[in-house]
Amino acid sequence: MNRYKDRRAKLIGSIDADAFLVFDLDRVLPRNIDHENLFYLTGYTGEGALFVCQDQAILLTDSRYIEQASKEAPDLTLHHAEGDYLAEIARVIQEKRIQRLAFASRRMPLFIVKKLGEIPGIELVPTDDPVRKIRAIKDGDEIELIRKATKISEEALADLIEEIEPGMNEVDIAFRFDLLMRKKGADRSSFDIIVASGPNSSLPHYRPSLGRRTLNVGDLLLLDFGAVVEEYCSDMTRTFAVGKATGKQQDVYDWVLKATEASLSKLRAGVPGQEVYQAAVDVIGGSPYKDYMFLSTVGHGVGLEVHELPRLGLDPVILEPGMVVTIEPGIYIPGFGGVRIEELAVVTEDGYELLTGFPCHQLVEIGR
Repeated sequence: MNRYKDRRAKLIGSIDADAFLVFDLDRVLPRNIDHENLFYLTGYTGEGALFVCQDQAILLTDSRYIEQASKEAPDLTLHHAEGDYLAEIARVIQEKRIQRLAFASRRMPLFIVKKLGEIPGIELVPTDDPVRKIRAIKDGDEIELIRKATKISEEALADLIEEIEPGMNEVDIAFRFDLLMRKKGADRSSFDIIVASGPNSSLPHYRPSLGRRTLNVGDLLLLDFGAVVEEYCSDMTRTFAVGKATGKQQDVYDWVLKATEASLSKLRAGVPGQEVYQAAVDVIGGSPYKDYMFLSTVGHGVGLEVHELPRLGLDPVILEPGMVVTIEPGIYIPGFGGVRIEELAVVTEDGYELLTGFPCHQLVEIGR
């Protein structure tokens, strides 16, 4: 049994339905709304609708992707759907005599659900997203791709910080960073790269296009970035000082570093995610900057999407071997700036394996 058949078998065995529907089609749905699940279950990178049944997997796709699908996923039953996909989906349901059809409610728009509900004899079975839950635990091949993506992004970072100097624009730095990662083998960036300088670094998900700020000596510079390799993402953050760091910048950085190390020390199979989260909260909560600590999760899963399960701090999750998670506490002080350190690690039986290796044990000064 190949990996995709095994994943489909695990999926169909986890639901109480005759079939599970994955639907990813730009012309009908928001772009890439279910691309990751479609790829995870098939290895196919195009668009279409997938029925996972007990006895077979049926892929509906159109003339743009028929040849591609036959090469990428030769074990699927291909159904040529040209024009009205919903009519073709209804035809498959009737031909296969599917009575209970499950789908991920978080990925299926309401107007599609209503259309499916009009099919005679069908009972729709909304689920949270069982594929997403299966994806939380990575196999060795998946981990190797994330490791490769991380290595590429770190090599690009090493080159980038040698080029950064006062007077450069946040947008230009982001563009250069993306180019460096692609030159080193990335398919693309995992997300829009965050380049946040000076007071902008107190905005955890700042976008360079919001300010197009110019770097100045004395700034903090927060870089949040990742690369994609064969559909798998990396994700990490490093914070630098432009020029010589001030005492307060160093102090804030040291507290965030302590919080990062505290959370990492809790990371191992069998530990509740809440404990990992609380370790960082306890450290920063005992600092002079407790009013400026992160208020969301301390980390999240990474894989085909840059934000996956588990969410460390929000969900009642027990860590399992093979989960790939970030640890990313931060302190964000309006008007002053912010510091975040984001590590990426694989959970193991007795601890963790760190995938990120770019030094973060001290606040590095750049652009001098």
